[in-house]
Amino acid sequence: MDALWSLYLVEELNTPITVIGLLSMIQMTGSILFQLPGGMLADKYGRKRVIVYGTSLRVFGALLLYAAPTWEWVVPGLIINAITAVYNPAFSAIIADSMPRESRGSAFGAYRMFTSIPGIFMPYVSGYYLEVLGIRDGVKIGLLLFSVAAAIATLVRARYLKETINESKQVKETQVEKEEGLMEVMKKQSRTIWAMFSVSVISGFIMRMSASFLPIYAYNVIGLTTTQFGLLQSVASGISAPLYLVGGMLSDKFGRVPPILIARGCGPLDSLSLLLLRDYNQLFGVYATVGLIEGMGGGRIRGGGFMGGPAWEALMAELVLPKYRGRVNGFIASATGLLTFPASYLGGYIYDSNPDLLLGLTAIQLLVIPIIVLFVKEPKKDEQY
Repeated sequence: MDALWSLYLVEELNTPITVIGLLSMIQMTGSILFQLPGGMLADKYGRKRVIVYGTSLRVFGALLLYAAPTWEWVVPGLIINAITAVYNPAFSAIIADSMPRESRGSAFGAYRMFTSIPGIFMPYVSGYYLEVLGIRDGVKIGLLLFSVAAAIATLVRARYLKETINESKQVKETQVEKEEGLMEVMKKQSRTIWAMFSVSVISGFIMRMSASFLPIYAYNVIGLTTTQFGLLQSVASGISAPLYLVGGMLSDKFGRVPPILIARGCGPLDSLSLLLLRDYNQLFGVYATVGLIEGMGGGRIRGGGFMGGPAWEALMAELVLPKYRGRVNGFIASATGLLTFPASYLGGYIYDSNPDLLLGLTAIQLLVIPIIVLFVKEPKKDEQY
């Protein structure tokens, strides 16, 4: 449904292309304003509390989007959705806290595999029922279903999540860390963390600049139906999901950097294929390849957010002290959001002038390859956390 949301804005709410970029910027404020304090709260008060409260907000965000009669009324729902980003660092931290160091890549891969299963079917299903019901009714039903799913997720997480921070130990750590500010914490991080931050910024900027406009391009320029575009997403997800575990296991055995390099280096493949190809069978083959790379490479942007997939998350966990994980994850996410903030609006401006140019510019993401090769290094066994 997310992939077709921008199409709903254009076709049903008569939203100008440049405004879609502006709305995407509003949604993105969650990465800027809320992930850093969310990470700090998770380190201080515990992961579970932040996750449960943050998840509950998703119910209200979806309902506000459902009720919006025009694009102006979409803004409150986007703001609520932005606030829910407060729990993202806590979620990454609680997973890292719960996983054994020696098989962390496999564990992250298993988690990514199981949580990606709905993504195998939903793009195709969403595209199909949007074609059958119409874009307006299809999206509205999807938003109602999402609010129900978010409510269930809130109850399940409140009931079954286990806090990974020992409260008495956390009090002592908090007392010590009061003497340290955020920048002091970040100064302690390795050069690899800062290199990964640079990769996150470049990848995040390009993805945010182009992602909202890919379904519009596929629908209006290439002439794909919503079902066809949804099927491309499902093919990529269907191939990648079962391979996340394999990719994580390979990262445990052969190292974290090779899968990260493969995944990030092939980042612009799907958008460039839409620019260069018009035959649907060829696009199908490219998206199948994207799924293979996404799975074996341990997650591209689509398979793990800006922070990456299993190999990326495992390397982050090995480089950062547990008591700092929430703040470091929050800082990287917030700083990435701040630096990529104008990307969506810029993408809308470029798309409005020349859609082909926008998709061609996604090749800039290849700049991450030399950064990964030269500066992303794995810690020695005795230096891992």
